[in-house]
Amino acid sequence: MQKPDNQPNSVITSAAEKARSKAEDYLKDPEKSKQLLDEAIRKAKKQEKNPGPLAEIWLSVKALIRMMKAYFHHDYVNISWFTIATVVGAVIYFVLPFDLISDLIPFAGYIDDAAVIGFMSTQIKTDLNKFQIWEEEQTKIINL
Repeated sequence: MQKPDNQPNSVITSAAEKARSKAEDYLKDPEKSKQLLDEAIRKAKKQEKNPGPLAEIWLSVKALIRMMKAYFHHDYVNISWFTIATVVGAVIYFVLPFDLISDLIPFAGYIDDAAVIGFMSTQIKTDLNKFQIWEEEQTKIINL
């Protein structure tokens, strides 16, 4: 007997894989990556005051953007290809309108963002935690 397909999880997994696949194109094109990062920063600043349904994962979204920025500036590069592709994929999903539910629909449009970005963040949780520890160490060094 076949196990029933968990529809929501398979949709989220599929969306995450699609975003990760797009990420590889961005990672091969520095100018495209820079534009994505700039757009992510703009959108994050705009959404900072009212993260809505993203509130639960807002710290992860911001950490993903900072990690991407540090990677592209060659400040933090000791991470696997899977991790950086996942980071960029999550940022792509945050920025670009190929969502499962359009961001133009109030609140509902961000629910899939939260689900997919949360799923992708969980996949790289250890690396994301290492990055945040590295960030704290950098702050301590600067503040000496």
